[in-house]
Amino acid sequence: MHKYLLIPLIGFVFGACHAQTDTRTFNPQSAVQTQTTTPVSGIDTTAFDRLVPGWIKTHKVAGVGIGVIRGGELVWTGYYGEQAPDVPANAKTVFNTASVAKTVTAETLLVLSEKGLIDLDAPIADHVTHPELSKDARYGKLTPRLLLSHRAGLLNWAYEYENGRLGFDHDPDTRFSYSGAGIQLAAEYAQTKLGQDFEDLTFEHVLTPAGITEMSMGHRESWMRRRLAKPMNAEGRYQRATRLNPGLRAQSWQASDDLLITIPAYAQFLKYVYESAQGSESLKAGRETLLTDFTDDPTWGCEPEMQITCPDIYGHSLGWQFFQFGPDTVLKHSGNDAGENALAYIDPKNGDGAIIAVNGANGWFVSTRILEQLGDQPHVAAYYRALIEKHYGVDFPPLEEAR
Repeated sequence: MHKYLLIPLIGFVFGACHAQTDTRTFNPQSAVQTQTTTPVSGIDTTAFDRLVPGWIKTHKVAGVGIGVIRGGELVWTGYYGEQAPDVPANAKTVFNTASVAKTVTAETLLVLSEKGLIDLDAPIADHVTHPELSKDARYGKLTPRLLLSHRAGLLNWAYEYENGRLGFDHDPDTRFSYSGAGIQLAAEYAQTKLGQDFEDLTFEHVLTPAGITEMSMGHRESWMRRRLAKPMNAEGRYQRATRLNPGLRAQSWQASDDLLITIPAYAQFLKYVYESAQGSESLKAGRETLLTDFTDDPTWGCEPEMQITCPDIYGHSLGWQFFQFGPDTVLKHSGNDAGENALAYIDPKNGDGAIIAVNGANGWFVSTRILEQLGDQPHVAAYYRALIEKHYGVDFPPLEEAR
């Protein structure tokens, strides 16, 4: 997977090299098209209809899909702007959610562990070899638990190394270091140990039991025909999806990137995450046990000059970011690259959450505004506003109209 770092922000996500730009550009008139469901108590859908088209226009993104769940149930969806030139975003639009893929991979490994099919603390070296890493004695220390919590001592992908080859940046289990390559290794361990394609394992043990069909781990499928959201770059120009993310052309799965979803499908996944933990202490502990702390992290750390309420606890559990503000907790993950953006979150106590997907490189501005307007995670919204100001170097004040 050959990728370059776009921005060191919220998801550590990546875009493909040599993206080819479409001749068609951002169309402000098409951005005001909306499709929403019947208004729901507690969600001011008219405010979204009024505000989101303006955010789309201001930040030059193509389209937006929103799915809100309350108590574990999907209660409202909204679709704004375009799926592709002159094609309104809608319930059948397939969005690329980039690194949100890691949530599905983690859930699969958690379930396989709960069923006794894999061991999260077993050395992956017993089943998986790697052309560079296996030569280092530290490779024998790697386990799925270390990999899923980004404590493997690896950088994100091979391109981040001067020699272009994956290696240990520091000793495993010493500190946080976000690594998509590490998540891929964890999935390969399960595939090799069980002798079954990892995406097949995901459908068998998680997605199919959850009633989910319209999801793909990093590759196009026939059911997506004319439904895949066309990515848009930061200048408001459409990109070719398979040039931006060449892995989409393959039939092999990806564990760390390019998760393709519909809004209702991922909302169903969030419902599964909430409901499956109600009777399972192992699933609950896997998601809600802090394994890596963000306090001093240069990207995620909440600094005093941010002038916001910093989380009491925040960092990585197995596959999820885990935040706690007083008694309130949230599991979340994000994805962002040169043409798309996504944010998924769920309160594990009450089942309230959302999936927000944008086909546009500037999607973090829009996703954060939507999170503000939803109003159920004001501290998280403030935290993301502060990160945007910190990393983009712009003023991004609170939304005056936010609930």
